[in-house]
Amino acid sequence: MVKYKRSIGFKHIKYLLILLSIIILTLNDCKVSNDKTYDARIQEKEILTPAAQKSPRINGAKVYGVRPGKNFIYRIPCQGQRPIDFSIKGLPDGLILDSNKGIISGTVPSEKGEYNMVLSSTNTYGKATRPLKLVVGDKMCLTPPTGWNSWGGQMIFISDEIVRKAADIFIEQGLADVGFQYIGIDDCWMKLSPELYDNRREKVVRMFEGFSYDGVIGEIRDSIGNIIPNERFPDMKAMTDYVHGYGLKAGIYSSPGVTTCQDFAGSFGHQEQDARQYAQWGFDLLKYDLCSGGRDLRAIRKENPEYSQSEYWKPMTEYLRSQERDILFNLCQYGGEEPWIWAPDLGIQSWRIGGDLNHNVNNYFKVAMRIAIDLREYSGPGHWNDPDFMYIHKLRDVNKKVKPSKEIGLSTNQRYQYVSLWSIICAPFFFSCDILEMDDFTIGLLTNADILNINQDELAHVAEVIRDDENETVMVKNLADGSKVLAIFNRDPQNESLIKVTWSELSEKGRLKVYDVWRQKELGSCRDEMLVKLSPDGVGLFIVNK
Repeated sequence: MVKYKRSIGFKHIKYLLILLSIIILTLNDCKVSNDKTYDARIQEKEILTPAAQKSPRINGAKVYGVRPGKNFIYRIPCQGQRPIDFSIKGLPDGLILDSNKGIISGTVPSEKGEYNMVLSSTNTYGKATRPLKLVVGDKMCLTPPTGWNSWGGQMIFISDEIVRKAADIFIEQGLADVGFQYIGIDDCWMKLSPELYDNRREKVVRMFEGFSYDGVIGEIRDSIGNIIPNERFPDMKAMTDYVHGYGLKAGIYSSPGVTTCQDFAGSFGHQEQDARQYAQWGFDLLKYDLCSGGRDLRAIRKENPEYSQSEYWKPMTEYLRSQERDILFNLCQYGGEEPWIWAPDLGIQSWRIGGDLNHNVNNYFKVAMRIAIDLREYSGPGHWNDPDFMYIHKLRDVNKKVKPSKEIGLSTNQRYQYVSLWSIICAPFFFSCDILEMDDFTIGLLTNADILNINQDELAHVAEVIRDDENETVMVKNLADGSKVLAIFNRDPQNESLIKVTWSELSEKGRLKVYDVWRQKELGSCRDEMLVKLSPDGVGLFIVNK
């Protein structure tokens, strides 16, 4: 008897393929909970960023602008278990690599052009590579500058010792590994003039009540006009050498006026000399603050009503450009007379669009939206709208500077919103807080490599607002690799919210892969839309692509 062997027909194959497709789609569906919603709620002081892996991961910008023939220092931002061995293909002549530290230094080529390199990092757990294009030309700051500034947390107590400790913290806590570069000194590193102190004693004493003036009051310049730091800064060159020893960069502060905002010595009458001094000391950035310069500017305009803001700031830009090292110019005149229009032509790399946020920190969303909507066309490679720093932890009170720093009045969710916004609007990615008091939550908030990499994306696309309805705000930022950053904000301070975003709002359709940026977690893929549950004042930040 012949046994009959049943064959599988086309109809059965079709059913099997449909069943398999359903299984695959179910496994890849990003609506992971029972109510088909992705839960992105954040609890009190919840650290979302996972610990860095032991295998290497190179971070930071993929494009870097420098001027021809300038001194150069750059630390390759790289996470992973040390020791790590670094190597570079295509390193231009004049530059050298410390293969143990991952620090590039030397002199930039004198010829303009693009120098394409491939960075590699290897340890016992693996290997990582990343391209880096060195663009030698007239533009610096092709991506927003990154770092820490002393004002919010240290104020009048800034010192050589604190700057060195800040550099140590950048290394020990992984801030340098995700791409933070600059250690910035703000006001109060200079001296107070004895004459000014005597004339304004009541104001100065009240402003700094309880502060020790030892080593702070005295001659502000030497016999040939060089500015003299106060005694908290015994050797500026040694201090910047310490910072550069880590491959990091150092920033300094001044004003074109006679005095700074805190009545310390400004650069009036000595701008060229001060620019030369900053370069000789080894600084890489200048925050230049209007302060008493406002009186000077008004006096000039009284004699010459046609005198422009552009003319007032131009001399320092030229003096900085003539130095042997690149020094970024961060203009701080609070957005008067639309600096976003004239500052780029002066070669100014960033400019403040308004007042200080440290005593108006709850305005962070409003300020960010202004850059995303009204000023977006003025941000781009080499020139950036600056909304002020991310004030995200303990700050000192501007009216009671001697008292200890205190926690800002922002919730956990608001802090995640704050940092997310600064990342996607291409803001200069500087934070300011009491760096000696940072807790694990704040470190976790700052050391998410994906957040830094989004900010440093070479496309430099400022996130667009695609929906702003009552308490729901949805923004999209395009990335150079063709993917998109999707930011979903719940603006309701009291209630949770379930927000749906359709792919048509992103000018996409079909199925998109979704990655949770803060949790560094692949979520699978979603078809046509995404539902996200958010805490009060919550944020969901995702990268989506085909």
